[in-house]
Amino acid sequence: MRGVISRFASILGFLIFFGLIFSYDFRVTLALIVEKIFFPLSALKFFEVVLVMSILTGFYSNLIQKYAVDHKRLKELQKKISEYQKEYMDAVKKKNQFKLKQLESKKEEMKMLQSELMSMQFKPMSYTFIVSIPIWAWLWEKAYLSYQSVKFGAKVELFNLDNNLFFITTPFWGTIHVNEFVAIFPWWLLWYLVCSVMFGQLMKKLMKVGV
Repeated sequence: MRGVISRFASILGFLIFFGLIFSYDFRVTLALIVEKIFFPLSALKFFEVVLVMSILTGFYSNLIQKYAVDHKRLKELQKKISEYQKEYMDAVKKKNQFKLKQLESKKEEMKMLQSELMSMQFKPMSYTFIVSIPIWAWLWEKAYLSYQSVKFGAKVELFNLDNNLFFITTPFWGTIHVNEFVAIFPWWLLWYLVCSVMFGQLMKKLMKVGV
């Protein structure tokens, strides 16, 4: 039963991910669902909302990593595969045909271990998608629609937006809309990524993930 639930969650996670990429209507639907859940945050500055969401995602992604992954087995697989690859490269470098034949006999076993390792690494990612993707869709749509409203006077019907909440004063770029691009990212997305990495690492240490 647990395996069935795990497979269903994995499939659902990737379906949500591909739905976000290929369907605008799906993305908007997700954004509206999340809006109903987090509407109390609408009174905050948008950069503060992004900060709260990055803390939330850092918490649950590490929670998933902690309880959905057998870290002892993961380290065991990584060690075996790494040792095999080192031995193989060393044998190739030294042209040790005898050793290469020995290692070739373990090739199928290593492929199975690599497949298991990949599965273990992808499983928590698909679980994370179930929560992360709707949040990304929500943040993306709100920032984008506010920018369209400010820049081009577009009418926004999906959300009750206060465009003043979407401006931020930054050290290097002055006062900008959070959807304006900085390098190759909208500012809000860059802020989200920085906060996610920072709080993700902090949560990882506090929750002792991988220990």
